[in-house]
Amino acid sequence: MTNLTEASIEIIRAGQSSSGGYAACASFSQYGYSWLRDGTWIAYAMAAAGETSSAEAFHRWAARTLLSHEGKVERLLAKLERGERLEEADYLPTRFTLDGAIGSDDWTEFQLDGYGTWLWGAVQFCAGKPELWAALRPAIALTVRYLAALWQSPNYDCWEEHRTQIHTATLAAIYGGLTAVRSVDAALVPDGLPERIRAFTFEKCVAPEGHFVKFIGNPEVDASLLWVALPYRVVEISDPRFVATLAKIERDIHRPGGGVYRFRADTYFGGGEWLLLTAWLGWVYAELGRIDEARALKAWVEAQALPNGQMPEQVDTHALDRTHIAPWIAKWGTSACPLLWSHAMWLILDLRLKTVSG
Repeated sequence: MTNLTEASIEIIRAGQSSSGGYAACASFSQYGYSWLRDGTWIAYAMAAAGETSSAEAFHRWAARTLLSHEGKVERLLAKLERGERLEEADYLPTRFTLDGAIGSDDWTEFQLDGYGTWLWGAVQFCAGKPELWAALRPAIALTVRYLAALWQSPNYDCWEEHRTQIHTATLAAIYGGLTAVRSVDAALVPDGLPERIRAFTFEKCVAPEGHFVKFIGNPEVDASLLWVALPYRVVEISDPRFVATLAKIERDIHRPGGGVYRFRADTYFGGGEWLLLTAWLGWVYAELGRIDEARALKAWVEAQALPNGQMPEQVDTHALDRTHIAPWIAKWGTSACPLLWSHAMWLILDLRLKTVSG
């Protein structure tokens, strides 16, 4: 039987470039890049598993990469200062090549959640490492300025969809990142900015029924709304708004006895159950003390792994709309495997359950 902990660590190591960037899934045509969002969670998992050199290499890669595009940020900020209209090419991308360049192919690039995520992850990893914080600080300061200027801008969500909307999970990631930075280096964060983002989220992103919404104007839930409480703490996990959100996620997009969908109208690869989101719900259950349910979700994720331990992005056994599976496979092949983010979230859940179980 494959040891999934060892397999996951080895698969992640194999997917990390000598530069430090993690390829989201090197075997999938569109995922040979490094996303700040995926990479931060992969690094978080590796650090939790004791692979701190891997995590540090990623964070140093991210900082070098962002600083290499400092001129792009300064030009964007200057355009905003002059009141000029921004073009899509003005924004930083959501993913970079493994050597830190901006890719040349067409992609849904303007996404802000990864930048907030990286700030949050950098703060967690740098705890007790003042020299590393000093090394990352210029890139962190640049990222804070970028987010401070753009946080209220419509942009693609974490699934590369809905460019014209403002997404609750994105606001949560930005809030979490800025709050984390302020907790260790308050001079970098404009006064009151996290509070303004939080107040905006409460005003615009809560349905009349009391739950958080997928994006402003859309009352549905998305599995990424788990981020609102864990880990970004826009609200605590016991907050009635999160309790209502969790209940709606359980009703609408968690298949009983199975995994978690991204959202109810998902058609990407037919809208399958995502391993990383199932592990995330398990993490929430672990934090709530719902240990048996957390273990059941962990077991479901494990059951989706291939015999060699590789974990896919999603599985289509109970897809939401099977008519979309064949077109996606014809375009890109089967679902990405191994997806490093799937392995990372399984590791996080596994380690958390071991902690709460003593």
